[in-house]
Amino acid sequence: MKVLFRADAGSHLGIGHVARCLTLAQVLASGGAQISFACRALPGHQMQRIAEAGHEVFSLPADTLDEIPALQALLPAEACFDWILVDHYQLDARWESAARRWGRRVMAIDDLADRPHDCDLLLDQNFTASAALYHRWVPAACQILAGPRHALLRPAFRQLRPAAQTGPSRVLVSFGGFDQAGMTLRTLQALDGLEGVEVQCIAGHSSPDLAALQSLVARHPGWALLNFVNDLPERMAAATLFIGAGGGTTWERAAIGLPSLCIGVAPNQYANAEALAQAGLHLYLGPAEQVTMAALHQAIAELLGNLPQRQHFAARGMALVDGLGAQRVALALFQAAGYTQAAGHFEQVLKDSQHEQF
Repeated sequence: MKVLFRADAGSHLGIGHVARCLTLAQVLASGGAQISFACRALPGHQMQRIAEAGHEVFSLPADTLDEIPALQALLPAEACFDWILVDHYQLDARWESAARRWGRRVMAIDDLADRPHDCDLLLDQNFTASAALYHRWVPAACQILAGPRHALLRPAFRQLRPAAQTGPSRVLVSFGGFDQAGMTLRTLQALDGLEGVEVQCIAGHSSPDLAALQSLVARHPGWALLNFVNDLPERMAAATLFIGAGGGTTWERAAIGLPSLCIGVAPNQYANAEALAQAGLHLYLGPAEQVTMAALHQAIAELLGNLPQRQHFAARGMALVDGLGAQRVALALFQAAGYTQAAGHFEQVLKDSQHEQF
């Protein structure tokens, strides 16, 4: 099966779209799929990361106005994909219809339910997602996969569970690859006055507050400032509390059973983060611009001192997100394309998982 992903990453977009597409790409590749990506060469793009994962990459100029001719020039003349997967808020049914010249089927990954799609399958992994939200936006025959049951997570987030906590509290802070809202620095400032807390902060070199973060972390022997890490699941499993945004890491920390304090850094995160808080999965403080330093400091202190609350968050998260979403999506893609052997493999994976114990 041949699959083309269309997703972008950048300093203003973040890396979430490419990250979740890469997760699905790796699962599809494990079933024998051949993977290609088409991405714009925006500042902060992740094309090297995609190539290092072993996938073909087509680079679109950052200032491309009409993508279809640009893709036409990049793709081989005989290009024909079983699936074209698009994960992009700025692309809709017009792009998807035009892209069908290269693909037998189209899948859209969406979070917003705010525009029409010409797709055969649509995925919205949000807690607030439902098929009813998309009936006005997709063809009648479109298959809709909705909810965290289909969250695209790497296997490690399911295979690990929280370690027994001994010694000081460990707080893991991450607001994504770029953090234009500046919440990383504000969070470390809120943690500054708490005693007996170890902090691991993940912030990219492109963070606008990098110098201030380095200065603050240097004053605390038990604190560390990290750039990109390739062992995030292990760090999550060892943490007492996670502080971060309402994006893709929401499902990672839920699946691994890591209690979290969530702050919305983009409008598309607000409704989902609020709904998850009402369902008892995390503590949500609201949009970043509404969160005061005093409220952030108080919330951190209260959560670190409330083990039953953290245990409740962890249990609710693991009950909602089992970490097999990418396998379910892969099964749907292989089945629809008629690859019965690969589909059977993922059916067996999902069947076997029902008997696993952690």
